[in-house]
Order: sequence, then structure tokens, then C-alpha cells
Amino acid sequence: MIVKQCGWALFMWLCVVLGQGLSVEAWATTIYSYIDDQGNLVYTDALETIPQKFRAKVKAHEQPDAVTKPPSTLQSVQDKVKAQAKNFGWELSSVHIDVAGLAPEQSKIVTQAGIAAVVLLLIMFFSKNSPMVRLLALGLLIVLGIGTPVLMYTSDGGPMDRMKEKAVAAGQTQQNRLQVSP
Repeated sequence: MIVKQCGWALFMWLCVVLGQGLSVEAWATTIYSYIDDQGNLVYTDALETIPQKFRAKVKAHEQPDAVTKPPSTLQSVQDKVKAQAKNFGWELSSVHIDVAGLAPEQSKIVTQAGIAAVVLLLIMFFSKNSPMVRLLALGLLIVLGIGTPVLMYTSDGGPMDRMKEKAVAAGQTQQNRLQVSP
């Protein structure tokens, strides 16, 4: 009986973890550019500062906002899970193992996915008499197997962040070339 209650509690916990909507917010600043009467390239972040005669030829450029950074997807999911656990009267501690070669956020994802996979496998093992619970646990295990690499890719310090950094550097190089050319 206790195994069933613990199994259902763990199952509910996994449903909360995997069922949370993951939202990604984009933070950016719009930069406007135009060529003035002397042929100089002029940049501004306020459209109203551009003289009326140049507004027809204004180009808008989206620049990532380096000042404000939203919380990571992993952090927002962890906060939601902790809030749900507090509603049930549970206290969740943060456990993670530092994996060599991975960013800290990625290590947390791998650790938590591993714990969730072990819990799901235990649920499957202890629910031999309930094929529906086994099927649900298997489904969640498959979702975990698909979701973990996605979270790894989009986490702080992951490949997507490195690609963004390279894109910003390439954009900055292009901006510098445009400013230098006569």
C-alpha cells in the first residue's frame, strides 16, 4: 500500500515536472540606421530622432538585449515544481552532480533527468500488476528521453547559447565593417 502511495506521489511529481509549459521569452532592442546627407551611416535606437526626410529609407536591426536576461527554462521549471511541492507540503532539495565537459545548467538537467528516469523505472518495476501505470511510466520515460536533449541544447551555456554568441560576434564584425567603409 505504501509503495502504491509513493509510486503515485512520484508519478504526480513527474507529471508536474514534465507537464509544465516551457516558455522562452525573447529580449531584443531595435536599432535603426540611415544614410545622412554627407553619406555617413547613422545609428539610433529612437525612431523619433531620425529627420523626416530620411525616414523612408530607414533600416531596422534587431539586437539582442545584453542587459536583461530572462531566467533559464530549467530555472523556471524548477521554481514551478518547488511551488507545487510546497502546496503538497513537501520540501524538495536541489541535487545535481557536476559532469565534466558540461555547463553547470546542463549538469543539473542530466542529473535530474537521470533521477526522473530511475523513479520511472522503479514505478514500472513495482507496478507489475497495473499495466496502465506501467504504460504511463513508459510514456513519461519516452518524453523524458526526448525532452532532455532539447533542454540540454537550449540551456544556459549550451550549443544554442554558443551559436547566439557567434551570431552576435559576426553581426558586430559586420557593423564594424559598415562603419569603416567610406
